[in-house]
Amino acid sequence: MNATAGHAGTSGDRKVALLRGINVGRSARIAMADLRACTEEAGCGEVRTVLATGNVVLTDPRSEDELRTVLEAAYADRFGYHAVVQVLPRDAVRDAVARYPFESLDEHHDYIVFSDDQAVAEAVAEAMGAAIEPEGTEAVTAGAGCVYWRVPRGATLSSAAARAPGNRVHERHLTTRNLRTLHKILAVG
Repeated sequence: MNATAGHAGTSGDRKVALLRGINVGRSARIAMADLRACTEEAGCGEVRTVLATGNVVLTDPRSEDELRTVLEAAYADRFGYHAVVQVLPRDAVRDAVARYPFESLDEHHDYIVFSDDQAVAEAVAEAMGAAIEPEGTEAVTAGAGCVYWRVPRGATLSSAAARAPGNRVHERHLTTRNLRTLHKILAVG
């Protein structure tokens, strides 16, 4: 077990792991208690899950890349889960939320699409931005390691912007979270 398991680390050791595609529809059903236990067995401490959609807050001194490799292997072994795990410093999530550039509108969703590759984030933001109606209320722009996106409720999956990053090459680099979910993630510390 990791030396930090069960112990408070530095703020730089506090991380957020965002799992992509679990507990959505019929795919990859994982109980949060099992996800917490598996994450702890991978050597992480102070593990908390938020909602049932694959949001894990943890403490671990390993680099984001190293921790991603460890968690993806642990989740694949335990759950047969072979999808994306984005690992971000908690402070980076906090900063991305604080920089959300669009006014929140009634009947809209506010999203941040996280990317582990800035070039991918910029390419996806460009593709999504080119797909939206210029006169509409949907909005897209690139941020540091992410894409900011505001979309009318009911159009999240059907908007042209939602389909724009559908390039399979990009999928490994992206995961999307609602701004409200991110506030809940940050609230657990």
